[in-house]
Amino acid sequence: MNKHIQLTRLTALLAFIALTVMLLLTPQQGAVEAQDNLLTNPSFEGAYTSYDPEPDIPDCSVGVCTTAQMAAGWFPWWVSQTADDPPWRNRMPEYKPATAPFLNRIHGGSVAQQYFTFHSTHTAGVWQRVQVPVNAPLRFSVWGHAWSSATTVDYSDFPTTVNMRVGIDPTGGTNPFSGNVVWSPLANVYDNYELFQVEANAQGEFVTVFTYSNPAEARQHNDIYWDDASLVTLNGAVITNPGGGGGGGNGGGGGTTTNVPPRPIGPTPTPNAEGIISVIVQPGDSLWSLAARAGLSLDEILELNGLSRGDFISVGDVIILGYGDPGGTTEETTTEDVTTEESASEEDTASEEATPEPTATPAPPTPTPVPAVSEICLKAFTDTNENGVHDAEEALQANVAITIANSESVVSNYITDGASEPYCIQGLEPGSYRVTRSSLSNETLTTPGDWAVTLTEGGSLAIEFGGVINEAPPATAVAENTTTDTTDTTDTTDTTTDTTTEETTTAETTSEEEGGFNGIVVGVSIAAVLLLIGVALVVMSGRRATY
Repeated sequence: MNKHIQLTRLTALLAFIALTVMLLLTPQQGAVEAQDNLLTNPSFEGAYTSYDPEPDIPDCSVGVCTTAQMAAGWFPWWVSQTADDPPWRNRMPEYKPATAPFLNRIHGGSVAQQYFTFHSTHTAGVWQRVQVPVNAPLRFSVWGHAWSSATTVDYSDFPTTVNMRVGIDPTGGTNPFSGNVVWSPLANVYDNYELFQVEANAQGEFVTVFTYSNPAEARQHNDIYWDDASLVTLNGAVITNPGGGGGGGNGGGGGTTTNVPPRPIGPTPTPNAEGIISVIVQPGDSLWSLAARAGLSLDEILELNGLSRGDFISVGDVIILGYGDPGGTTEETTTEDVTTEESASEEDTASEEATPEPTATPAPPTPTPVPAVSEICLKAFTDTNENGVHDAEEALQANVAITIANSESVVSNYITDGASEPYCIQGLEPGSYRVTRSSLSNETLTTPGDWAVTLTEGGSLAIEFGGVINEAPPATAVAENTTTDTTDTTDTTDTTTDTTTEETTTAETTSEEEGGFNGIVVGVSIAAVLLLIGVALVVMSGRRATY
């Protein structure tokens, strides 16, 4: 009897110990999985720098793409416009960090990667090549959304399909149009972040991850945002790669993809017999795309057809694009008509000879009007009191890069010197422009850093960019390194930067290792305490049974 009781108690003790071990191991596995992100700078944080592309990129003729500001570790790709493209199709996007005060465009941290085209479309994205465990099964995840708007409102008021997706090239290639790329399904996500994911098996020790977007139609804002990415192994899972990649072509220099919508048929070139220029709606057409191809604004095409923004069109509808001289018919002229016209002409001539008209005094020549100058005046200032207004005591800010772009391209760049502002960019054509500024990683903007404006003929717009530089933490290692060699400032700065980066990386690694070690120590300690309690209970129970 006593042996049976002792065996039962021993079994209970072993079960208790097994349960304790399982409870302790479960959170540690989660911690390992959370740290297994193979990407460099997955959160798109830190300083952004100009993209330095390979030679012969037509969109970066100066050798450096100042309009492509990229997070560390990431690179841009885009399809360049060809001679066959209309002016609004496949423009090179402008890449920049999305920062405060537009916090709804940031998923985590203080920065997200943004790129956009203004009054035009793009086929573009970002990429990163990553070293991974050989032939590992992988999952690439990233949060993304779009802002597609026909106006300057801060939500997608009249969105086009933006065709967003993410992909993995399991061979490590850098061409987003390679047939090797495994893509997620296309999705259209507006104004709120959603998670994009795709899985693939590596075919070697390197893979490349891509994001992709391709708005179908021009909008005043076609802006894309990506944030908080991850690339993780899947613990020995075997993945059956879902259906394949895009078509052939070269990222950043042309190419097509099977998911790019076919180019729609253009309008009829001549007016009909009634003088009406019209087009028949084809599959995939919209009022916006028809207006863009005809060189009209959306409001103009709506007015011509008696429509409003909420109206829909269907395949086969006839849409009026304008009016011209009637064509297609020719009126017949009879002999009787010619005789009558000649008689009338002779009577008119006789009447004119009989009653001479007085000689008119010639009017003075009309002076040639001087064209009005349109301009945008720029300045940046240090907003000490953070009220968004340039007060008299607040200094101008130097080294702020400002870009002015229209619907087709960047028309002007300017870098402030902190002394001669406001500086006016003159000779601009009337129309819509987007004016954006650069910012530092430790800078908080107190005014918008991205303005969409409309310039009238002879108009002058003043744009002020405010910001405040946050105090950086003291860098002791930098101070120590700068004293070791004062003869070469450049070398000292480089050494300081490298040392600081290495120390930061080491500190982060040490912190993670210490966190993992401390977690193990705590887990073992708890297990030991629980084990002692279990043994004590068994001993005490045995003593009671002896009595």
